[in-house]
Amino acid sequence: MKTLLLTAFLSCTLLTLKAQNLKRMETQKESIDAISNLLENRYFKGIYEGDTSLLNTAYHPGTLLFGDVKGQPYAKTLGQYLDGVASRQSPKDSGKPFKGEILNIRVVNSIAVAEIKVTMYDFVYQEFLSFHRIDDKWLLVNKMISDIADQTPGSKSTGTPAAGIKTSLIATIRILPGFEKEVKEALKTMEIESNKEPGCEQFVVSIQKNSPQTVVVYEVYKNDEAFQLHVNSAHAKAFFEFLKGKMVDDKIETVFLTKLDSPQ
Repeated sequence: MKTLLLTAFLSCTLLTLKAQNLKRMETQKESIDAISNLLENRYFKGIYEGDTSLLNTAYHPGTLLFGDVKGQPYAKTLGQYLDGVASRQSPKDSGKPFKGEILNIRVVNSIAVAEIKVTMYDFVYQEFLSFHRIDDKWLLVNKMISDIADQTPGSKSTGTPAAGIKTSLIATIRILPGFEKEVKEALKTMEIESNKEPGCEQFVVSIQKNSPQTVVVYEVYKNDEAFQLHVNSAHAKAFFEFLKGKMVDDKIETVFLTKLDSPQ
């Protein structure tokens, strides 16, 4: 009798453990599917199209980004990163190749890590993304990146940012009446400081001939990362803050340029 009871107990225990393991596997698969969906339909898509509203839905507001790009340290808050995405020409508009790959996803209860690779412009980013499930939703909470473009098969390491894909743009500032003198003085300083940047090839400030309150700035940078460094430089941030309330609609009109023979 005792043997039968023990056998029955062990059988029930094994069935319970099997059911728990099955449920755990199903939950893990659901989590991996949810994270994969987030990466494919929000993260990669948002980066490719330059859609910051879509990208923002993938992140926790407190997310920090760290790593290295072209051998240089990289550190940004989520706000700084999204501002950079909004300011640059999107991979889609550039006509350059873009590819997002999910290499691995590992889930443990409410936390997860995804290893991915993003190829865009002249960069190849190896990324480790940390996720946390909050209120039954998976969110990206930390991003670590390293640019491995010079380490990929067939590539040459130059020790400097690749020069083939430049970022060029025209920025137009329409000054409000009464602020012409101080804004133009600030632009002179901005022009001098910007042209000192290693990644800036041209920063030329001009006044529209038939509209003296309209300033046109032509800018060329070695690559997108050089442009991001410019946007987040101390002198650029100070200038943008200074401009508030001194230009029409409080907005700098920006048009990114592409060479005539670039693929569309």
